[in-house]
Amino acid sequence: FYLNWKDSPFLVQCSECTKSTGQINLKTNIHFKKMASLARKVSLWLFLSSEEQMCGTHRETKKMFCEVDRSLLCLLCSSSQEHRDHRHCPIESAAEEHQEKLLQKMQSLWEKACENHRNLNVETTRTRCWKDYVNLRLEAIRAEYQKMPAFHHEEEKHNLEMLKKKGKDIFHRLHLSKAKMAHRR
Repeated sequence: FYLNWKDSPFLVQCSECTKSTGQINLKTNIHFKKMASLARKVSLWLFLSSEEQMCGTHRETKKMFCEVDRSLLCLLCSSSQEHRDHRHCPIESAAEEHQEKLLQKMQSLWEKACENHRNLNVETTRTRCWKDYVNLRLEAIRAEYQKMPAFHHEEEKHNLEMLKKKGKDIFHRLHLSKAKMAHRR
């Protein structure tokens, strides 16, 4: 799973000549879009004309979708007393509607995944910056104590240990934050 096409080890290829391209904004191939739509309709038709999709009572093909029961019905069952007051629509339109809803949810999930990826990158950068900052502070403190008389060495050790402890605490909290974000992914 790649959050970005640039992360993918595969290059984008032209659907007709199969040459690789670095182009980012690829246009939809209308011909293939129509073929894919036709293939979905044929697949739905084959599914609906299969034996298990025939109405057991009336031996007719189920062509209606009951929105209340969320089930497929033949025309006779959809007008029966049990389903008469329910809202129905042709299977094709129900399939298109549910496909649109699914695409919207997928888009929302994609946006959340991208946001999570950005947040993880920010946390990684923040952790790296803190680590660099702590190391610089340690070096600066060591350099200052090198200039002082020897009796300050105990104080130096104490201050360096405190700084290391604070640094570890900050890194631990940043690591936990990053782990939580990675878990939400």
